[in-house]
Amino acid sequence: MDNLFEQIDLDPFCWIYRRVSEDNFQGFYHWHQGCELLFVYEGKGRVIVNQQTYEIKKGMLFFFQPFQLHRVNVEVSPDTPYERSVMHFDPLTLEKNLRLFPGLRHLLKQLQHGVNEPQAFDLEKSFHYIFEVCEVFNQSLQTNNWEEDSQLFLMQLLSSIRSNIHHAELHTSANKAFRSLYYSERIMQWVEAHYMEPFDLERLSNELHLSKSYVSRIFKQETGSSLTEYLTIRRIKEACQLLQMTHQSIELIGESVGFGSVSYFIQIFKKMIGTTPHQYRLSYQNIH
Repeated sequence: MDNLFEQIDLDPFCWIYRRVSEDNFQGFYHWHQGCELLFVYEGKGRVIVNQQTYEIKKGMLFFFQPFQLHRVNVEVSPDTPYERSVMHFDPLTLEKNLRLFPGLRHLLKQLQHGVNEPQAFDLEKSFHYIFEVCEVFNQSLQTNNWEEDSQLFLMQLLSSIRSNIHHAELHTSANKAFRSLYYSERIMQWVEAHYMEPFDLERLSNELHLSKSYVSRIFKQETGSSLTEYLTIRRIKEACQLLQMTHQSIELIGESVGFGSVSYFIQIFKKMIGTTPHQYRLSYQNIH
């Protein structure tokens, strides 16, 4: 578990075009300061975000909110490469001209701040359109005004998402069948309610009516990480937020997110974030 806070340049976006991984893809839980749009050309695996699991496949578009914990767990081989384009952006910069498009602006606000908004969109039927949009955008960055082109690009993707949402709503109203939760989703929901407490695997297992060995095994199988790793990262993420937004002591923060001792909290925080909680708080205050 290396540095999990992925610092990105918010002046005002970062564009990664058609990156391909054919082996040794290291997925890990992380979060970004800005929004992220991830478009998949091909690949196989799962995205874990907001205690939900989504399939990775051709034509999927994912939206990650600022500071939202997520993991891309991909099964990579020369026969099944993982190819994607990624855009990180500062929503305050790219949304300013969306006032002329109130529907798209409202959608961006929903995606950015919504608690239960969908975050994965199956755009396979629009794959060739999105493919061309990404291609044209990538070419335009070589010569044109990045700000205008990036805002146009964002609107094109938002428009595609809006069409997908409307189609999905129509389909849902006609067919009320919903999929069952993955076991890992049920486990993550339990962790979300109890991560501040001392972890009790037996209690989790009993409440979900699963054996302890099965809980650990199925979580690893469905997410690509251990339950212990996920729990620790969830606690550290909450600690980062408290360090930024409150004046609580380091000891109180460590205790409130579920760490038994302040020394252990500092040790794990430094291992995962790359700095001590005190240094992290100071660096955040210096930026802001």
